[in-house]
Amino acid sequence: MSMRTNIHYNVGILSRFRLTDGKFVAFGIVGVIAVFAALIFFVGGGGVRHVPITFNEIIQTTVAFRDIDGETKVVGLTGNTQVNPTLVSRSGTDTAYVLTVTNQDDDSHMLYIDGLNAHTKILRPGDSDKITIYPKREGVYDYYDRLAIDPEKGTTSTSINPLGQFRIVKVAGDDWS
Repeated sequence: MSMRTNIHYNVGILSRFRLTDGKFVAFGIVGVIAVFAALIFFVGGGGVRHVPITFNEIIQTTVAFRDIDGETKVVGLTGNTQVNPTLVSRSGTDTAYVLTVTNQDDDSHMLYIDGLNAHTKILRPGDSDKITIYPKREGVYDYYDRLAIDPEKGTTSTSINPLGQFRIVKVAGDDWS
C-alpha cells in the first residue's frame, strides 16, 4: 500500500506544476532575456576577439610614358586618365598602391617618386614595370622621369620640372585608435 501512496503523491506534485501555454511563453521570454544578458556580459567583458571590419585596400593604377608634342608626358591609362596625373592614395598600414608603368615612347624612361625612393626599372620602348608603394605617412611627392635630359645641362637630372605628384592623404575615420 505504501507504493500506491507514493505514486499518488508524485502524480500530485506534477499536476501542480502543469505547463500551460501562458507559462510556456513566459518561460521562453525569460530564457531569451537571460541568454541575451549573458551574451552582452560576455561580449562587453572582452570575450570576443576584435576583428577589423574593413579589408586591405589595393589601389591599382596604370600610366604610360608618351611623347606629346615633342615633350615627355605621363598619361594615365587606368585610374586617373589625365596627362601627368596627380596620383592619390590614402595613408594607412592596410593600403597598397600598385603602380604599373608602361613605356609607349621611342626613348628609354624610368619613373622616380622623390621622397619615397620608389622607382621603376629602366623601361625600354614597349617595356612595363610594377612598383608597389605602402603609404604610411601623409605628404606630397613629385615624380620625375629619371632619364629625362636637362636641356640646359645636357645630362639626366631630376632637378627639371616634375611630371606630376603622388599625394598621400589621411582619410577621416582612418585611425580608430
